[in-house]
Amino acid sequence: MENLKKAKKMLDKNKLDDDLFMRIYPFATENVSGYMNYFDLKDKSLLTVGSSGDQILNAYNNGCRDITLIDINPFSSYYIYLKIAGILSLDYQEFMEFFFKYIGMETNYKRYNIELFNKLSNNLKTLDYESYYFFNEIFNKYSREKISDYLMNDDETRYKVIKGINNYLQNEESYNKTKKILKDICFKYINQDIFKFNSDLKYDNIFLSNLCTHVNIFELKDLIRKLNDKNLNNYGSILFAYLWNTDYNSNEWHPDWKDIYKMPATKNWLGEYITEHHQIHGISDIVYSPQKDSDLVLIYRK
Repeated sequence: MENLKKAKKMLDKNKLDDDLFMRIYPFATENVSGYMNYFDLKDKSLLTVGSSGDQILNAYNNGCRDITLIDINPFSSYYIYLKIAGILSLDYQEFMEFFFKYIGMETNYKRYNIELFNKLSNNLKTLDYESYYFFNEIFNKYSREKISDYLMNDDETRYKVIKGINNYLQNEESYNKTKKILKDICFKYINQDIFKFNSDLKYDNIFLSNLCTHVNIFELKDLIRKLNDKNLNNYGSILFAYLWNTDYNSNEWHPDWKDIYKMPATKNWLGEYITEHHQIHGISDIVYSPQKDSDLVLIYRK
């Protein structure tokens, strides 16, 4: 199993891989639940990036049943199946103990606990045996600390934020609701760089998450144009930018920020695709300023 060999190589060499896209995002780093309601997802099709799987889980919670994940990370589908098996098998507290790096302000020493993994393993086998084989090898051979440090990309570890940005985790009631509807979940997985995606399949919605912060504006524009021409249904929508701590009407920016954050330039170069923009409850707002809406999403409607 080639992907398992890659993962073991990352864990055995005791240093971070130079390729950030090889590490798994345990949870989303943007407020997924904050932008979901701007899209008609019920019984619609969705193409999304996002190796944490939170885009899939939140979309499914909003009635979406035809979901395709495209991600450059070869481990992303395994982790999403692990998360789904966790929800189906574990209660709310057990899920947090297994997946969260911190619970409240305290370090969670039950993360990736082998007893909890064994509890979810039967569901994982049923969902996707390859994912079971992958994680059974990883959790039985490597320590929690090593897995966290070298296989995971813990950009967002704050307990309050993770719960706040995910509808399925906000409380025990929402978690149990998700448990009921996930029993028949099915998604398609494409392990590919979305910039190399060459398909004539059509979707009602496309989520690019924060991909805009990893490329320049011209590459982003080319991607939006290609997706619009080849892959977006009539009256479909693309979430093409998620920007942290950004005001759409601001003319100020830090010189170290990516070009996409320079709103005058973004409006100039991407204006034809900015058919809608929304200020939403920001990641920092969840922790520090609950009355603010400091993050920005840019949306194209066909």
